[in-house]
Amino acid sequence: MEIAYRIYPLPNGTRYTEDDIQTIDDVVIIFDYCQILEANISKKGWKYLLDKFGMDGLFEADKRSGWFDCGSVEEFAEEIEYEMDKADDAIIG
Repeated sequence: MEIAYRIYPLPNGTRYTEDDIQTIDDVVIIFDYCQILEANISKKGWKYLLDKFGMDGLFEADKRSGWFDCGSVEEFAEEIEYEMDKADDAIIG
C-alpha cells in the first residue's frame, strides 16, 4: 500500500509504502516534506500511520517536524482529521 507520494526526484517522484515508513524518524521526514508541499499522504496512509504510531506518536513526530503548530494532542487530532478529510483515497502523482 502506498502511504505517501513526494514530487521529487523529478520526473517520477517517490512513492512511500509501509516498508519505507517504519519508525517515527521516517514519519518526521514525510511530515517535513508535507510541510513544504513536496508530499501528500493518502487516506489509507493516514490510517496506516495512526494504526502503527497512534495519535500520541504522530503528535511527537509533528513536534519534531513542526508541520502543524498545535499546542495539544487534541488540537493536533483536529488537524489530522482535516488532513484525512481532504486526502485522496489513493496516491496521485
